[in-house]
Amino acid sequence: MDKMMKDNNLGFVHLKEINPPSVPRVSGRYLDRWTRIWEDAHNNGTPFEITARDLGEFWLLDQFFTTGIRGYVQSTMGIWLSDSPVSYLESAIFTASRARHPGHIRNLDMKRELLFRRLSDGLKGLPVDTMQSLGTRGAVYRADLADALFDVVHGMLTGDIPGAGTLRSMKPAPPRSWEKRFG
Repeated sequence: MDKMMKDNNLGFVHLKEINPPSVPRVSGRYLDRWTRIWEDAHNNGTPFEITARDLGEFWLLDQFFTTGIRGYVQSTMGIWLSDSPVSYLESAIFTASRARHPGHIRNLDMKRELLFRRLSDGLKGLPVDTMQSLGTRGAVYRADLADALFDVVHGMLTGDIPGAGTLRSMKPAPPRSWEKRFG
């Protein structure tokens, strides 16, 4: 597809190839594997830290299975300006329903259910100040896991998890009224 394009900065450039972008899909095998590696790396600590880790992991997995995780992917649109490739980042929402490798997605869903049951039993009757500090610490773990799974190295940047990816300058915050969900 040979066309000429006028760009204010580059002048006239010759476009050699244009491939339309496709729907971004994330690998369930990749997510399942790296979630387990991340868990093992954060397995030592006090019961408070382990509970906060599980809470952050649950929030991220729950978001992935319900509303999706908004992020950015490198586009499959290949535009070659002269001989140097230019890649674009496009906004996308990654959801479990669009992921590849459904067997690994089932593993992640079972992990999410297990975390919910464990947290529901463990968080009942905790004082309010303990719940708030647990939520604050869990938000840090959630942002850390989001960075491990959806970061620039893997072609993705999380855009809606405060404290993760490009939003590292923002302070991680727990989801609103999360305490009510765990009763």
